[in-house]
Amino acid sequence: MAILFDLDDTLCTDDGDPAETLAAAFDRAGVERFCDAETFVSTWTEVGNVDSDVEFYREQLRIVAERTGGDAAAPDPDSPALDAVARAYDEARDHTAVSFVPGAEAALEAAVASGRPVGLVTNGSRETQTTKLEALGIRDRFDACVFGEPGRPVKPDPEPFERALAALDADPTDAIKVGDRLAVDVAGANALGIESVWRPATDDATVGPDDPEPDHRIDSMAEFASLI
Repeated sequence: MAILFDLDDTLCTDDGDPAETLAAAFDRAGVERFCDAETFVSTWTEVGNVDSDVEFYREQLRIVAERTGGDAAAPDPDSPALDAVARAYDEARDHTAVSFVPGAEAALEAAVASGRPVGLVTNGSRETQTTKLEALGIRDRFDACVFGEPGRPVKPDPEPFERALAALDADPTDAIKVGDRLAVDVAGANALGIESVWRPATDDATVGPDDPEPDHRIDSMAEFASLI
């Protein structure tokens, strides 16, 4: 069985202060602040397929601007000001400021110790995600890593999963994937017949009527070892 992990909010969490980072981004871009960090961060699960981290932040800002259009401080959702803030936010982030999600380090070590091929499938960029892996000291734990690449599909598209499985010489029906996002990790795995494991990022998360159904739900990464 091949074991595939997501990275952000599955294996690691960002220890940076989003309020400080967002404030620095608005200041650096010279754009009046039109949202707080809580509002900005709350949109991350709504962003679809994008080609880069900057585009991800740009889409978050577009969603916020669209919702707060009645606020005179909010720019138009298509404003180039949002591009400037997104670039500044990316530049202001410290991608070395990460730590393991509780139980995640043990889950990864159990996967490696099992002797099965272990892969990483993440929508984050190669540069950003490699920085995180190196900061966590786990860059060498994976037999294959698939990152978000400009012009290439990202999860939930099957292509990143297929690339990982090909690199691991594994079949979808003999693979398991754990991630925190139903619409991205679970949906992508289910589409290929990969056994899906959902580790929700928040305790109160539920599977809605329009959400893909995971094969397993675990409430802590410490539970993952029992599935392999």
